[in-house]
Amino acid sequence: MKNKHFPLAILFAAAFGTAPALAQTKPADEPTYTFVEKMPVFEGGMGAMMQFIGSQVTYSSAQPEGMVVLSFIVDKDGSIDSVAVVKSLDPALDAACVNAVKAMEGKWTPGVQKGEKVPVRFTLPVKFGQPKPDKNAPETMPEYKGGAAAFKAFMKKNARYPRKGTKHGTVVVSFVINEDGSLSDYKIKSSVEPALDKEALRLAKLTDGNWLPPVKDGKQTKLEYTMPVYF
Repeated sequence: MKNKHFPLAILFAAAFGTAPALAQTKPADEPTYTFVEKMPVFEGGMGAMMQFIGSQVTYSSAQPEGMVVLSFIVDKDGSIDSVAVVKSLDPALDAACVNAVKAMEGKWTPGVQKGEKVPVRFTLPVKFGQPKPDKNAPETMPEYKGGAAAFKAFMKKNARYPRKGTKHGTVVVSFVINEDGSLSDYKIKSSVEPALDKEALRLAKLTDGNWLPPVKDGKQTKLEYTMPVYF
């Protein structure tokens, strides 16, 4: 029997970006954004996008568990460009996810910045595996105060591409959200280069004091949290 499993992270994938990056297929002077005033919209919204991907990708228990992370650009005309696998899991699942993203062609309304349609890059994680109950999991997961919209606004205001940066990619930062909402134990889980790692850590530390802690058994508790930052 085939099953499909996709994470809620899909809902917030576009929120974890930083400064504009240059797409390889674009002219050198044309930026590709990760944050714009009006983000691209999949027809029917993010929930519809999750359902669409689920209809395109099948998964069996014989295949490996884990996550495929994809990157793609919604261009100025709503077309899909520069689809790439950022994190691979399995050749067949990688290919299926790439094909699913390409099949979204024509289903997007493009992003807008300063009244102009612009290309916007998305990072999309797709998780595969059988759900496993976790007795230690909190009933309520940590949340950035104000939700995804507030986090997106924070990143848009504070994220900067470092002057010493030479690459593009996704830095994954982890930190512990403590019982009082404070942060500690910052770590780089996935590195790109020192300059980008340093900027990702700076952004993570700036969010200190803006998190609602997780709740377990009616009490606030602490939890390690991971935050991907795309450059």
